[in-house]
Amino acid sequence: MATIGDSIAQYGYGALFGLFFLGILGMPLPEETLLVFSGFLVSTGKLAFWPTLIVCFLGSVTAMTAAYWIGRTLGFAFLERYGKRLGMGYTLYKKTEDWFNRVGKWALPLGYFIPGVRQFTAYFAGITRLPFPTFMLYTYLGGLFWSVLFVSLGWQLGERWEDVFDLISRNLAIFFIALLVMIAGVSFFRHRRNMKKVKQGESK
Repeated sequence: MATIGDSIAQYGYGALFGLFFLGILGMPLPEETLLVFSGFLVSTGKLAFWPTLIVCFLGSVTAMTAAYWIGRTLGFAFLERYGKRLGMGYTLYKKTEDWFNRVGKWALPLGYFIPGVRQFTAYFAGITRLPFPTFMLYTYLGGLFWSVLFVSLGWQLGERWEDVFDLISRNLAIFFIALLVMIAGVSFFRHRRNMKKVKQGESK
């Protein structure tokens, strides 16, 4: 974080934007820690609150949007062209596409709070051709809440941010994993019930 802090001090908000953009795209950077650290820099007067918040938000959603279009143009085209040769791989893709359009969109906002997940949700959203307006709604609202929460946390905690951040972020990750599993479970049972109704109707 000292190296990152030096980069931000030297290059300002441009460095902050670039770090978030590269981190969301997949470069191994601690985005949540960076958010809280940015809030800490706000508390010291080295950064201003609103520009920091806007830059963090734009850096994350710009990267998510880029990942979506990479998945939609390259990933989807590859699967459409070679999917039939993949056998079960293509079948699994079609099932994943159906699941993502029903439930997976919730992984976009919730995935921000789960390290290792947020880097992949946008790619999968593009590959499964989730409608772009739906992607924007869930992703941008999630990114806004994520940015506001952690920047504000660092701002309010000040020099104490390192003492409590790990505990808070870990508990939040557990909570949102449980929430995502619950949403997926409810959707699965609803889908299964609807399929039974359809089969019963066809048998009649």
